[in-house]
Amino acid sequence: MKLLLSLFIVFFITTSNVNAHTFTGMIGFYDGISHPVLGLDHFLAMVSVGIISAQIGGRAIWTIPSTFVSIMIFGGLFGITIEMNSIFTIIEHIYIIIELGIIASVFLLGLAIAIEKKLSINFTMVFVGIFGLFHGFAHGLEMPWAVNPILFALGFATGTATLHIFGVGIGYFFTKSLISSIFLRLIGLSCALYGVYLFYNI
Repeated sequence: MKLLLSLFIVFFITTSNVNAHTFTGMIGFYDGISHPVLGLDHFLAMVSVGIISAQIGGRAIWTIPSTFVSIMIFGGLFGITIEMNSIFTIIEHIYIIIELGIIASVFLLGLAIAIEKKLSINFTMVFVGIFGLFHGFAHGLEMPWAVNPILFALGFATGTATLHIFGVGIGYFFTKSLISSIFLRLIGLSCALYGVYLFYNI
């Protein structure tokens, strides 16, 4: 548990501020895998999905994260289509909508962790699926800029799945005792407050 806590703190400190569309070298796999990790908004949302899955338990541990990743990939494909066929002014408005969707995911997923009320698996899958769509849009809008879009897609899917697993680990170990469970709820509350902060800084 101490190792997971240390890793979470390191990631929280070293990730950048909200930037749903971070461009690095846009070469391929590395850029794709770093996209959900280096953006704090993406990072918190992905980890939160894993934590919520662990809080619910049972088959939710794999069905909820896999739903997020699957719909995120679909959103990515849709984002590519928009990027390659839309005029700049339309894309600008879409970016704002996507940004709001991502911020909402940080806030609501964090709130769900803080409340610690076990929601139904089906409801949660719809819940995270919608957010997965927004995160996929953000990835997809950048993908045409990559030298190798396929590697970029594999990268962000791998990065997202890894963060989900990381979140599941945190949720699994932190629900073992009352004290750690309270601490986990405080983490969720912190994520929700960060979402509010992002909203007021758009």
